[in-house]
Amino acid sequence: MATPAIEFRDVSKMFHRWFSEERIAALSNVSFEAAAGEVCAFLGPNGAGKTTSINILMGFLFADSGQVRVLGCEPGDIRAKQQIGFVPENFAFYKYLTGPKLLRMHMALAGQRENGGSRVSDLLAQVRLNGYETLKIGRYSRGMVQRLGIAQALLADPRLLVLDEPTSGLDPAGRKDVLQLLTDLKAQGKTVFLSSHILPEVEQICDRVVIVDRGRLVCAGRLAEMLAGGDRVEIVVDRLPEETEQAVAARGAVVARDPHGVRLLVEAALKRELVEALWIAGCDVIAMNPVKSTLQDLFLKLVGDYEGAK
Repeated sequence: MATPAIEFRDVSKMFHRWFSEERIAALSNVSFEAAAGEVCAFLGPNGAGKTTSINILMGFLFADSGQVRVLGCEPGDIRAKQQIGFVPENFAFYKYLTGPKLLRMHMALAGQRENGGSRVSDLLAQVRLNGYETLKIGRYSRGMVQRLGIAQALLADPRLLVLDEPTSGLDPAGRKDVLQLLTDLKAQGKTVFLSSHILPEVEQICDRVVIVDRGRLVCAGRLAEMLAGGDRVEIVVDRLPEETEQAVAARGAVVARDPHGVRLLVEAALKRELVEALWIAGCDVIAMNPVKSTLQDLFLKLVGDYEGAK
């Protein structure tokens, strides 16, 4: 069996309040893994423990208990760090440098050489910053800074990318470009571990989802399997007598009326039973359409408050 790119086993982390004996459980026995070559979304509301988990993953913090492995190594191991590209949520670059100079500085810090002088140019083109080579970073927009951050994360051609809010500050076109870039990186066999609060975008590209809340694991698994059990069907009828509405509602159907007819949202497993009941009641079925569950539906069901989810 292939070694997971990221593995958490019963990881716990406590923090102590200053000048107090109060202890806060940032993580409590959290276990999950991300396979090599996957895009894994790490989700949860504010204060769920995502930043703490990422800091432990990167070797910035130590877990109080449990085991963490990154690319088969302990967090902070130089062998793993050489193969990780990281973009934190909040970062700042030296504003008097240009993009190419900053990337070359990072290459020098990592002991790398720009063979033939094309690596920096290729990366700038990859994140759509070509044409701005002479512009100082202090004059970049927030979205341009975000793109530059992704470029520096790709400098070493890493096996694993850890991205905290990678589309933050980007306009719709920029977010689309980043999502396509992540899809291309996945096609190259790279592992992407990302935290984001824009769930519809995450759903487009991720293979696996890990959701945490209040320091505890809520669920983890492949997205397709997690959404498969929640398939529903929308049934549109011309009318719905009151007694029939009560009967279908008792079977779990959600009824909504509009000028074009009556819509019933039901679990896919009940569609045949309800359609037969509607026909018997004299209702004409105008349409029947599958309605797939979404990642946002799943998140709301498990965590509840989508506001501020990240």
